[in-house]
Parts: sequence; C-alpha cells; structure tokens
Amino acid sequence: MLEILDTYSARATFFVIGSWVERLPDIVRDASRRGHEIANHTWTHADGDRIRELGALRDEVARTSEVIEQTVGVRPLLLRPPYGSDPGRYARVAADCRLDATVLWSVQTFDWQDPEDASSIVEQVAAEAEPGAIVLFHDGHRLKNDARPRRPTVQALPAALEWLRSNGYGMTTVSELLAA
Repeated sequence: MLEILDTYSARATFFVIGSWVERLPDIVRDASRRGHEIANHTWTHADGDRIRELGALRDEVARTSEVIEQTVGVRPLLLRPPYGSDPGRYARVAADCRLDATVLWSVQTFDWQDPEDASSIVEQVAAEAEPGAIVLFHDGHRLKNDARPRRPTVQALPAALEWLRSNGYGMTTVSELLAA
C-alpha cells in the first residue's frame, strides 16, 4: 500500500492499533518516513460501546500514543474510535490524552468486508467523494494482522486514487485537511 500511495504522490493518515505498532514497528516507521501521518486507533481496537469504564478507554488511548511516539518520534494528534463507536466519550478521552481531535470518516468503502470484487470499493469512493471527504480504507486485518494488507483494498487503491486525482481531489493527511 505504501508503494501505491507513493506512485500517486498521495499522503494518508494511518490510524494504527497500538499493539500492532509494538509488533510491527518497522512498517509504522516506514509509513512515517514516507510522509504519512500516524494517528491513534486504541491499543486493542476497543469498542467504546462495550467498555463502561472511562479509565479503560483512557489506558487504550494513552498506551497507543506512547508507543507511536516511541516508534516514530512524533506524538499523534488524532484519534479514530474503533467502529466509530461512542465518539463523544472518545473525544473526552482524547482531550485527556492531549490529542487534538477525534475523527471519523465521510466515505465508507466497506473494504473491511473483504468483497470478492475490488471494484465495489472504487464505486463507493466515486459515489460518496466530495470536497473535504475523509475516505476510510483498512490497511490490515483487525483480528489477524500478519503484516499483509487486505487483498481487495490493495487491488482497489490504484483505481480509487486515479479516480480521485482525475476528478480534482488531492490526497493529504487528515491533520492537513483539518488545518485547511
């Protein structure tokens, strides 16, 4: 995926799971070195709708921010709640953990469903993209990250980036988008 993003001069924000950063630090460092933003997606992909204690969510976020900073040398600015669940509580936790914003998405590609035909992912991007859109792609398998990205996402990414570029969209990090 990093090679594909480079080919299209596209920069992205990777919302990473802390335990994966700990297991796969070289991949995270490589993404950061290539100019991509590394952001927080909790330690274990914690579903805020299922965790009652705010302290448990705080620990998920704080541990992830720490491992990201240790790995790439930059403290993350953003948090994406897993599943997009309970963004209000996660926003409070993000503020407690010195993160600037809690971010969701505006274009859901459904790539996490591992569709048989990658063209459905591109069709979602084309149908929902608009200025300022945040497109949600998944770079790995949540339950079994073996350092290999999802096949349908990898297959769809060049066509999605080409469609975005040919329709006048730039591909940048979420922090840069929010700053604009």
